[in-house]
Amino acid sequence: MFVKLNYQVIVVGGGHAGVEAAWAAANRLGIPSSVALISLDTSKIGVMSCNPAIGGLAKGQLVREIDAMGGLMGLVADATGIQFKLLNTSKGAAVHGPRCQSDKHAYARTVQAFMNARPEIDVIEGGVEEILTETTSDGQIARGVVIRTPSGERIELASPSVVLTTGTFMRAIMHRGKDTTPGGREGEDAANPISDALSGLGFELGRLKTGTPPRLNRHTIDWDALPVQDGDADPMPFSELSRGGWEIGGVRCDRFPLIEQVSCRQTNTGPGSHDSIRANLDRAPIFTGQIGSAGPRYCPSIEDKVVRFAERDEHGVYLEPESHETDWVYCNGISTSLPRDVQDTIVHSMPGCENAEILMYGYAVEYDMVRPHQMYVTGQTRRVPGFFLAGQINGTSGYEEAAAQGLIAGINAAIHAENLEQDGAGVEPFAFDRSQAYIGVLMDDLVTKTPREPYRMFTSRAEYRLLLRSDNAPDRMTPLAIELGLLDHHELGRQRKEHFERRMKIIEHGRELMDSTVDGEKKVSDRVLEPDYRVEDLERAIGPALVESFGEVDPAVYQTLHAHRRYEPYVKRQVIEIRRHSEMEHKPIPDWIEYELMESLRSEARAALGKYRPTTFGQASRLEGITPSDLTLLSVLVKRARADRRDLV
Repeated sequence: MFVKLNYQVIVVGGGHAGVEAAWAAANRLGIPSSVALISLDTSKIGVMSCNPAIGGLAKGQLVREIDAMGGLMGLVADATGIQFKLLNTSKGAAVHGPRCQSDKHAYARTVQAFMNARPEIDVIEGGVEEILTETTSDGQIARGVVIRTPSGERIELASPSVVLTTGTFMRAIMHRGKDTTPGGREGEDAANPISDALSGLGFELGRLKTGTPPRLNRHTIDWDALPVQDGDADPMPFSELSRGGWEIGGVRCDRFPLIEQVSCRQTNTGPGSHDSIRANLDRAPIFTGQIGSAGPRYCPSIEDKVVRFAERDEHGVYLEPESHETDWVYCNGISTSLPRDVQDTIVHSMPGCENAEILMYGYAVEYDMVRPHQMYVTGQTRRVPGFFLAGQINGTSGYEEAAAQGLIAGINAAIHAENLEQDGAGVEPFAFDRSQAYIGVLMDDLVTKTPREPYRMFTSRAEYRLLLRSDNAPDRMTPLAIELGLLDHHELGRQRKEHFERRMKIIEHGRELMDSTVDGEKKVSDRVLEPDYRVEDLERAIGPALVESFGEVDPAVYQTLHAHRRYEPYVKRQVIEIRRHSEMEHKPIPDWIEYELMESLRSEARAALGKYRPTTFGQASRLEGITPSDLTLLSVLVKRARADRRDLV
């Protein structure tokens, strides 16, 4: 067994969480071969397992935030997007959701190019068989992993920080009707030893389910007969860098959009296919008990929709080309685990698809996850310091939620490794507040509310969404990336910092112009408050002066200036509210508190506090079963426990 000791961070899994974790750790460390990225199959790194799309409602905000922190998802989406669309434009800017459909093959290749371009990251092919820990006076700490390579060799990789991002692969089983196959993705094996390793370390595991629809042959669909679904004529990129251009690892994005755009088509299921589904529910794994775990409520299978919405005669289906390189079409709206013959009936009953060839049948995947109340908002597990979790292993759904967790885990894994090398306290672990970022909302929700179904981000989950808009993500978060040193060790980071500094100067001058420029009989800043005053009107009013001062101006600047002024009165109220709640939100609860001894607390409150072990009173306030009176009493009891502890010392 060969032992390599010089990795500061090991990332297990090459999905969206894994690559973002490796990228963030490399950004923080900046040391060659300091990060190991382990994948069962390195050719599958960055693969889009399900829908070939990035972003959407609330998910688009996550991607923008990842980009503002120096992450890679937004850059890759911009370089490989074949249709861009800003969703929810009939409503205010706070809930606008940027989305793009990507060329799935180009996306994976581009992610792999990003990984290979970083000297800090060593990409290693193999399956993890053991998670190494060391017993200390304080308990178990992470020490690395043991992997088995494709040649059968067992290799030990040592590191003080291990990030586990196994996606849907732990003890994974794929279901089509009564047929079951081990694996987390079509044609790929399950990662069974990791479940045993986690159980052996004392982690509580759960079981969830996800699914995917059939794929069709584009040339066997009556494409031109179906209603067209086009993207935006003037699309908006995810990354602040994409309009100006960037290059890495042989991938060059010198214009936006970079590649040819496509249109999608719309069709629907009908009464005939619904009757067939009802007649075959005794063959549907989610109804026969073959699948016992919960699936995503907000992305249900077609058989689930037919049962839950029995009054509906049809359900919409979007036909989305997956790539310029293949004829595969993704059927968005009919995820299913029904048998192949029933899937044939469903597809061939849809208008335009009467003669469609099914290239891959839909299936469901059932997999193990770790109950996320066992970790902190930093991604580090409570049970094993130095051991981090990110992605669907924590019970989330979606590429974007996974990538956001990967970003947080990668940053904190690097900080943990650095702190162990230094004398003294080192750098504090990093986390976002709920008032700072959608990523903060996501992480806080995970550690205070154990998912009973795959967790999906929505704008409604963010109580401060007027502050957390997609347009102002760089203004909120890039200063944090600079402070954390995430933009210092790579050309893209330095480019991002320069772009941000220029953007801040333009926005500052833009606000001055809005207060000093008259449009009609009013100042521009007052005109923006009028319901029918658009972003285009603002650009017309102050754009020439901005261009005269700065040259070319990114259109995103006008979006931010417009939204900031529109929301200004409401934002001021939210800021006051945040300040009012800040003391309680951040008031810490010591790790050593023994809730079971607090007999004056209600038993329900003791159980919730003991299970989730919140680190602040803010987190405690969001636990199920905790009332305001419980918090008041808890505050007194914690104060008393601190005093007793001081007396003992």
